[in-house]
Amino acid sequence: MNNASHFPPAAACPEDRIRIESFGVHIPEKVLTMEELLASCRRRPRWDLERITGIHERRVAVNEYAVDLGIQAARQALDMSCYRAEDLDVVICTSISKYNRKNEFHLEPASAVRIRAAIGAGHARVFDVVNACAGMFTGIYILQGMIRCGMAERGMVVSGEQNMPIAETAARELRHSFDGQLAALTLGDGGAALVLDRSPDPHLGFQYIGLVTGAKHDHYCYSRPSRHGPGGILVTKARGLQRKGNEHFPAYFKRALDASGWSLDDLQHIIPHQVSVRAIENGVRAVGNYLGATVPDITRCSADHYGNTSTTSHFLAIHDAILQGRIQNGHNAMLVSGASGIVIAHATYTFDDLPQRYRARFSGVS
Repeated sequence: MNNASHFPPAAACPEDRIRIESFGVHIPEKVLTMEELLASCRRRPRWDLERITGIHERRVAVNEYAVDLGIQAARQALDMSCYRAEDLDVVICTSISKYNRKNEFHLEPASAVRIRAAIGAGHARVFDVVNACAGMFTGIYILQGMIRCGMAERGMVVSGEQNMPIAETAARELRHSFDGQLAALTLGDGGAALVLDRSPDPHLGFQYIGLVTGAKHDHYCYSRPSRHGPGGILVTKARGLQRKGNEHFPAYFKRALDASGWSLDDLQHIIPHQVSVRAIENGVRAVGNYLGATVPDITRCSADHYGNTSTTSHFLAIHDAILQGRIQNGHNAMLVSGASGIVIAHATYTFDDLPQRYRARFSGVS
């Protein structure tokens, strides 16, 4: 990607792997279908968005806000962790949405401060990191570095995304079927949290994390305050964003495979950012064309029933895949993120016994 900026890729030495010691998600109970959201639009678009995107429904937070979703996910992660909240050295919050009270958007204090207080992680250093939908990848990258260099033994990366206020603004403000806010109707709410520490097995955990930003393409997707009323808006040039993504993602996908010493045959799971079902299918075809190979049917998708939950989407998909029995101990996964920026992120990961422990602890939790 021309004029792109890169984080130095984090390809771990075998003895220096960082693993997901535990994780948790918080999925609101209320379900809102695409048809119900479209029916609320002041000017309903003529497109069949459910067919185009493959998104049937999403979850909506009720009497909960972004920080609350993060707090609940953090508590779920601690419920299955061998660590207590007071054992955490770092808490990094990566939420994009900062709706922490009704009709209020809070930049200060950091959401991580509120989460630390709520879960009782009084010894942790805390800060927020915002990098669009690649936020949790960025938080993992930073915490991994802190653990490797000895600044921390263990920590948490957490995000709560209350995206529906942006979708509601879009429903109120859409002017025509080509409106830049149309993609906001794919959003949904959800929280996720990871506890990370050093892997006791040198073969398990994160094999590689790479992030790159092509800032010349930042006009394809961005947020700003609405000019017509309260709230923020998401403006997306969906065709251009997908075209540029599919031009560049496959090369970085291959770079991540090569850096991990893997081929497609070594993967049991590809877990993309859950933009939409159709966008994921198009991305898989682009990777196959670039590699000159057929990509196995291993792509995990939860966008049809959660929508796009921005930073948390990979971990809601992992939650589903583990509880469905798809992800097993020892499996290899490629996590792929695309974000406003344009940010492209890839991480390769080998699971330890986390799937078995997660099913034992949370089977039946929705």
